[in-house]
Amino acid sequence: MKKSTLYLATYLSLVVFFLFMFIAIFFPAGSLHFWNGWLYWLVFCFPTFVITAHFLRNDPALIERRIRPTENRPAQIVGQSVAAVLFFVGIILPSSDYRFGWSSVPRWISVLGAVVVFAGFVIVFLVFHVNTFTSRAIEHMEGQRVISAGPYSVVRHPMYSGAVLIIVATPLVLGSLLGLIPAALLILIIVLRIYDEEKMLRMELSGYGEYCEKIKCRLIPYIW
Repeated sequence: MKKSTLYLATYLSLVVFFLFMFIAIFFPAGSLHFWNGWLYWLVFCFPTFVITAHFLRNDPALIERRIRPTENRPAQIVGQSVAAVLFFVGIILPSSDYRFGWSSVPRWISVLGAVVVFAGFVIVFLVFHVNTFTSRAIEHMEGQRVISAGPYSVVRHPMYSGAVLIIVATPLVLGSLLGLIPAALLILIIVLRIYDEEKMLRMELSGYGEYCEKIKCRLIPYIW
């Protein structure tokens, strides 16, 4: 993809995604006075934009792999589709919760949740920094090698670790306990995806089996 085309496609995708998030937050909430919504939208969109802009300039091949739809196995296509639905349900449900008052969390927990969301994005940034082969799809790429530096020295799938932090903290930032339900289902999808990804990597990526023997935990240090 030409550099100019990649820039246009990437920033256009961001604008559309941020707009959808804004609608998913504030339309169900029924009010622009939903301070939790503003907090979440900013703490999600700002790091996303900064990370994307940084790597678009310094590693455009990584960004291209992140935006192009390359998954071609039916199980993973279904999994990604379900995950996308659950992600937006995990925003819409808490926003509706604000409107109808089904549940709530203390304000300090929402602020702490925002810190956790930001920490999740920091982990994602570190993953992208050490692993240019990070792709949107589960695939083995030419020239790919086992990465064991940075966050990969702690767990085998640190990008998913960062994603889990963001997913778990999302309903808390939005002030809802009900939002933990779609969050739990989305984490289950991630766990299933990890099993599938590791199966492929063990078969196709030289040295991955040895790496798994060295780094025991997949997602959470000292736990799993």
